[in-house]
Amino acid sequence: MAAAVAAGAAAGAGDTAKQVVADAYAALKGLITRRYSTVEAEVVGVEYDPEEPLRRQLLAKQLGKAGAGTDLEVRAAAEELLRTVAEQAPAAARVVGVALTRVEASGDIEVTDIAVLGDGAGVSATDVAAGGSIRISGVQVGPQVSPDPR
Repeated sequence: MAAAVAAGAAAGAGDTAKQVVADAYAALKGLITRRYSTVEAEVVGVEYDPEEPLRRQLLAKQLGKAGAGTDLEVRAAAEELLRTVAEQAPAAARVVGVALTRVEASGDIEVTDIAVLGDGAGVSATDVAAGGSIRISGVQVGPQVSPDPR
């Protein structure tokens, strides 16, 4: 979901943004902020700087704490936004994913449910240390979705 917010914010910031992307982003953002008002500041932070991995990581963490990861309607809206961005503003989809750089944790590190459409990496890790385990799962990197030729 944090990836979808970042992609929507990045697409909305550029001249290539289409109204359909703006509408899908507004739908996801509205759903998140209505149901999980505690994460609104993190959403605003990602909107301010969608390419900053730490902002996206914080949003993902807070969404998880709030229980948004199990909210099927929010997940569906996030997936729809990612599909829309891939079709309408594919360059914005490339900024999505998780980049861990110079991270040191005393316990476990867990990265889950990352979806990247187009040319991108799901997870990139450099100089990462954990006192416990590092678990990465649910990473999906798929081909860029082509617009419907109809």
